[in-house]
Amino acid sequence: MTGGGKAARVEQIERQEFARGHIAPGEQPVDPRPAATIVLAREADRDRFEVLLLRRPDTARFAAGAYVFPGGVIDEADGDTALQQVLRPDHAGAERAALVAALRELFEETGLLPADQLGASAAQADTAVRRARARLLAGEIDFSVLVTELVLTFRNLEAVYFSRWITPRQLTRRYDTRFFLARGTGGPPELTGEHTAHIWASPCAALEGLRAGELPMLYPTWKTLEALAGFDTLRGALESLGRRKVEPILAKLEVRGDRFLPLMPGDPGYEEAP
Repeated sequence: MTGGGKAARVEQIERQEFARGHIAPGEQPVDPRPAATIVLAREADRDRFEVLLLRRPDTARFAAGAYVFPGGVIDEADGDTALQQVLRPDHAGAERAALVAALRELFEETGLLPADQLGASAAQADTAVRRARARLLAGEIDFSVLVTELVLTFRNLEAVYFSRWITPRQLTRRYDTRFFLARGTGGPPELTGEHTAHIWASPCAALEGLRAGELPMLYPTWKTLEALAGFDTLRGALESLGRRKVEPILAKLEVRGDRFLPLMPGDPGYEEAP
């Protein structure tokens, strides 16, 4: 299937998002909420790598039925000084709170936590982490308390901040999302009701799934996978993307009758779109 087929699959998801909430022509856009997402990657055969994608429920208020990376809104507590101290000095620069948010959301949504676990055996650590996650999901503790109680750090974490996407102005549910690529560890995800399924797939295989209509995705997810598909190894992706200067990308949505086409800077029609 051609790139046009892939665009049609993405357009279907964007049409659904538009139907769920959009402003009227001439109406003032809503401010996007700061958010963060993490592309968790692991080594695969023949020096390739796979990334983790989660499927949103069909009844979700945002990205229903789409495959997404773990992530969510940045909370004020994600900027806690104690959490900043468990990161490496070179982690994420001015976006350290966003990295904390991405790691927190990853843990909440999947139970995966690429942290350094100190002072405990593997079995003891696993049991403690499971119990702590249950308390976190129940609202009994916050992430900073969990990190302190489990004596965790993220100083050995390989993670880079590599892109930032802003939801089109026409939509009423908008996010200003920081994207991180991180090397993953741990066992299979243990999902909550926030997602219905998961897959590990190479960026190329995930894009093939999109073209086949099996893995619907939002535009930033598709474009991120395209960028990652250009790397043969995870090491190469981390090193190259870690040197990238990140500029915010304000995606636009061209709406013409029943046509919904996502656009990014440089695309034909981008400057004319609202």
